[in-house]
Amino acid sequence: DVGQIWVAYNFLLAFLLSFRTGKAYSRWWEGGTLLQQARGEWFNAFSSLIAFSSQDIGKIAEVKALHRLLATLMSMLFAA
Repeated sequence: DVGQIWVAYNFLLAFLLSFRTGKAYSRWWEGGTLLQQARGEWFNAFSSLIAFSSQDIGKIAEVKALHRLLATLMSMLFAA
C-alpha cells in the first residue's frame, strides 16, 4: 500500500519536473530567437544609415565621424 503511493508520487514528480523543464527550454529558445531577430533589425538599420550617408567629398571627415559614432553606439547597444 505504501509502496504504491510512493510509486505514484515519484511518477507525478517526474512528470511535473519533465513538463516544467520542457516549458523552460521552449521559453529559452523563444528568447534566443527574438534576440537574433532584434539583432538583425538593428543590423539592417545600421547598414541603411551607413549606405545612405552623404557621399559629398567635402563632408568626408564628418561622415567618418558619424560612422564611428554609429558603430560605437551600436556596439554599446549589444554590450560588445
